[in-house]
Amino acid sequence: MSSQSVCNGRRCPGGSLACSADKYNAFISYSHALDGKLAPVVQRELQQFAKPWYRMRAIRVFRDDENLSASPDLWASIELALASSEWFVLMASPEAARSEWVNREVAWWAANRSPDRLLIVVTGGEFAWNAQTGDVDFVRSTAAPPALRGLLAAEPRIINLRWLADANLADAANPRLRECIADLGSAIRGIPKDLLIGEHVRRHRQAMRQAYGGIAVLSLLAVSLFAASLFAIGQRNEAERNARSAMAQLFAATAVAEMQVQADRAQLLAVEGYRLERNPRTRAALLEVNTASPHLVRQVPAGGRVTALAGSSDGRTIVAGTEDGRLLRWRPDAGTLDEVRLGRDPIGGIAISADGATTLAIDGTVAATWTGEGDAPPSRFDVKGAYAIAASPSGRLAAVIVRSGTDSEVETTVSLYEAATGKRLHSTRPRSSWSHVGMPNERSIVLEGGTGSWEALRTSDLSSSGHSDDPKVPAGDYVPGSSTSLGYSGYVKYRNVFVYPNGVSETDIPGAEVPVAEPEVLAIRDDGGYVAVSGGGTLWVAGTSEDAGEPTELTGSGRIEAMAFLGKTSRLVSTAGESLALWDLDQLSRLSLPVRVDVPEVANFSPPPRIAVTNDGARVVVVGGNGDQGAIHEFTTEAVRTTAIPAGRLDNVTPVWSATGEHLWLIGDGGAAQVLTSEARDAGTWPAFGDAEVLAAGVSRDGREVVVVDDRAGVQVRRATDGSVVRDLPGAVDPVISTSGPMSAGLAAVSADGRTAAVVQSETSQSVAVIDTKSLHSKVLPGPPASAVAFGDGHLLVVRESGDLEVWDQGGESRLRSVAGDVGYARAITVVPGTGLVVRLRANGQAVVIDINEGAVVGSVQLPPMTRGSTASPWHATAMVGAAGTGELLTATSGGSLVRWSMRDDVLLRIACDTAGRDLTTSEWESLTAVGPPEDLSCGRPSA
Repeated sequence: MSSQSVCNGRRCPGGSLACSADKYNAFISYSHALDGKLAPVVQRELQQFAKPWYRMRAIRVFRDDENLSASPDLWASIELALASSEWFVLMASPEAARSEWVNREVAWWAANRSPDRLLIVVTGGEFAWNAQTGDVDFVRSTAAPPALRGLLAAEPRIINLRWLADANLADAANPRLRECIADLGSAIRGIPKDLLIGEHVRRHRQAMRQAYGGIAVLSLLAVSLFAASLFAIGQRNEAERNARSAMAQLFAATAVAEMQVQADRAQLLAVEGYRLERNPRTRAALLEVNTASPHLVRQVPAGGRVTALAGSSDGRTIVAGTEDGRLLRWRPDAGTLDEVRLGRDPIGGIAISADGATTLAIDGTVAATWTGEGDAPPSRFDVKGAYAIAASPSGRLAAVIVRSGTDSEVETTVSLYEAATGKRLHSTRPRSSWSHVGMPNERSIVLEGGTGSWEALRTSDLSSSGHSDDPKVPAGDYVPGSSTSLGYSGYVKYRNVFVYPNGVSETDIPGAEVPVAEPEVLAIRDDGGYVAVSGGGTLWVAGTSEDAGEPTELTGSGRIEAMAFLGKTSRLVSTAGESLALWDLDQLSRLSLPVRVDVPEVANFSPPPRIAVTNDGARVVVVGGNGDQGAIHEFTTEAVRTTAIPAGRLDNVTPVWSATGEHLWLIGDGGAAQVLTSEARDAGTWPAFGDAEVLAAGVSRDGREVVVVDDRAGVQVRRATDGSVVRDLPGAVDPVISTSGPMSAGLAAVSADGRTAAVVQSETSQSVAVIDTKSLHSKVLPGPPASAVAFGDGHLLVVRESGDLEVWDQGGESRLRSVAGDVGYARAITVVPGTGLVVRLRANGQAVVIDINEGAVVGSVQLPPMTRGSTASPWHATAMVGAAGTGELLTATSGGSLVRWSMRDDVLLRIACDTAGRDLTTSEWESLTAVGPPEDLSCGRPSA
C-alpha cells in the first residue's frame, strides 16, 4: 500500500485513514505571540454560539494548539486541516503579518480555496483598503500578511476585536463580543445574523429551563450527600494544604541553596515557593535571593552557547554571538533584546561602537555590520579567514585580523574597512601573528598576542606607530587577558594579577590580588582600573590602584566562560552556559532604588539624623542631629529634587509632615516650631511652652492635631493650624531621660494615627510609659529595662536592654509576642507600614527584617557605609523610617547616604523575575517534585 491514503479525492499525509472524518467548519490562523490567549476565546465562542444543549458544539473550528496531535511533519498536519476546512478566519495583527506560519497558511488558502471564504478579524494594528488599486493598502496596513497581496477582489468586511486585546476580559455575555461572534458565525453557518442571534437566545433559555429542572432533582441528592462529603473534603483539603506547604518549603530551601551558584534558577524557585504558600520561610527565601549577590543586575538566556561577547563603553548595550550563528543585542536599561542571524557558523568575534549603535561580527567567512533596530538584518561583506575584529569608538571603522595558510605556516593580514559599506580601505602584514585587535580611538589600531608584546598601527595608512617585542608574561601556566580596546593587557598567575599598557596607554598599573585558586578567565577595564577574574565557579572583581581595598566576590553566575567590562563604566558582562549576566559594581542592592542622596554629617556625640516621610512617600526630610542643616528631597520618576532647608534658630529639631504633606513642622525645644511649605518656604512659627527637649512627634489621623513628646515624659497635643496647646500632660520638673549623643534615638514615639504615645520615661528604671493622647491616661508596661520604642501597623514595639524585641498591641494592653535579640543591635528600629515588616539595625550595619505577625526573622540588607566624617561607629548615627504610601524602608546615615529600599512582597516578586530574565521550565519544576507544574509557569503571572 502507498504511504499515503486517498480521502475525498485528496492525499492524506502519513497514511491517515480517518482524515475523511476530520472536517472543520472553520480554520483559525493567528499569531501565537499576540493572540495566543485570544484565539481560544474566539474558537470557544464560535463553537458554543446557538448550540443545542444536547450537542458538544454547534460547529467545529480548527485551532492548531487545540486540534493538532504530536506529528513529525507539522506543516503536513496543518495543510490537512486547511484542506478539511470550509472557511478561513484570519486574526490579523502586526505579529501575524510578520509570522512565517500565518503567511504560509494564507498563501495555501489563496492557492487552493476561494477568497470569498476568508474572514478577517483585526486584533491589533491597522488594516486598510486602497480603492484605487482594488487591493489591501500595504503602505498603511500593519496587520496585513504579505500573502494577501492581490488575493481579495473587493473590500472585505472587517470584524474589529482590537478592543478585546486582553483575553482575560472576554465575557460571553458581553453584547459587543456577542455581535462579533454572531458576525463570524452567520457567515460560517450561512444563517442571517438576526436569526442566528435569535436562535442563540432561544437555545440559551431552553438550556436554562432544563438546567433549573435538573437542579431541583440534584439538590435533593446533594443534601443527602453533603454531610458525608464534608468529612472527606476536610481530610482531602488538609492533605492538599500539607502537600502544598511541603512543596513551598522545598522550593524555598532549594532556592537558598542554589543562589550562590545559579542565581536565575534560585530567583525562580523562590518566587514559586512563595506563590505556593506565603509563610516566613518562603518570604525569607524571596528576600534572601534578592539580596544575595547585590551587584547582579539581570540575567537573560541566550538560547545557545555564547562564543563571543562585547559591551559598549557607555555601559548601555551588550552584544553576544552564539555557536549557531546568531547575534543578540541586549539593552538592559531599555529592556530590549534583539536577535538576528548571521549564518550557521559560530560567531568568532564581536566589536561594538562606544554608543552601542553599531555592532561588527565575524564567523570566519563573512563580516557583518548591524546597525538596525529590532530584527533588521545586518549588512555583510566577505572576509574569509577573519580571526578577530575591532570597531572604532564611532563605529565608522572596522579593523580585522585575517589568518590563512596551515598551522605550520600561518599568514596574518590586518585590514581596515569602512564599516557601513564593507569597503576595504587599507591592508598590511603586521610584524607578528597577532591574535587580538583593538581600537582605543579613531586614529590607532592595537595588535596583541597574549604574551605582553604589542604593535600599534595608524588608521590613516596602517603604518606602524610603535611596538614592543619584550614579552611580559612569566614562564609556566598563566591566564592572559586584556581590555576591550587593548589599551591594557595583563595576566593572572596564582592569585596575582599584573596589568601593563599597550603603547597608546602609558599609565603603570600596580595590579591586584584575587582569591581565585585556579583562574580561568581574566578581563581588564578599558582604563586598567579594575580587573575581573573567574575560576572554579567563582568570580572576583578588584581595583588595581594601591588604595583599591578588598576585592569583591560576584556570586550566582556559575562557571564563567567569557566576560568583558563595558568601557570604563562600573558594569561587567559575563556568560556561563547559555546565560548572560550583567553586573554593576556601583549597585548597592537590587532592592535599593538607584538614586541615593547625601546626608549631612553630624557631630560625633550628636543624635543621628532625623527623618520624616510624607504619607504618600513622595517627599522625605532629613535634618542633622543638631538641627542646623537639612533638606527636603522630592522623589520623581527620574531623579530626586533636593531643596535645602534654611538654617534656623532651633536646636535639635524633630521634623513632622502634615497629613496632606503640604506643610512641614520643625519642632524644637519647648515645642517651638518653624513651619515650612513642602518647597521649604517659610510659613510661620509656633511659640514655645516651656524648655523641654522634644524626642518625638506625630500627627492625628484627621490632620488637626500634632502630638509632641519631651524628655520629661510629658505630652503636648497642639492644634495644627497655629500650634496652640489643646491638651497637656506635664512631665517632671527636670529631665528624667538622658538625651545626649547618639543614644537618644528611639526613646519616644507617636503612633501613625496620633492616638498613642510611648516613652522610655526614666534613665534609671528605663520603664516604658504608654499615653492615650485623647484622655491623657497613661500606664507603665511591665518588663525589664527598655532602650527604645516604636509604633507601626497597629503595634507598639519595645526594645529591651538585652536586645529582645517585644510586640504589643498599640494601646499597650497585651504583649503579643517576643523576638529574641542580643546586645549587637543599634537603637534604630522602624515598621514598614502595610508590609507587616519591622526593621532593626545591627551594630555592623545590617538592617534585620522581621515578620511582625509571626515574630520571625526573614532576612537582612547591608546598609552602605559612611563616606565622610570621623564618627567611630556610624551605625549609631543612622536613622530609619518606613514609607506608608510606597512600602519602602528609608535609611539615612550621617556622612553617608539616604537610601530607599523596596520591601513590598509584590515588588520583591517582580525584582526576582526581572533578575532571572526567564521563566522556570517544566523540567526544572519536575526535578524537585512529582506534583505537576501549573499550566502557566511564567514568572510574571499574577499570583493567586
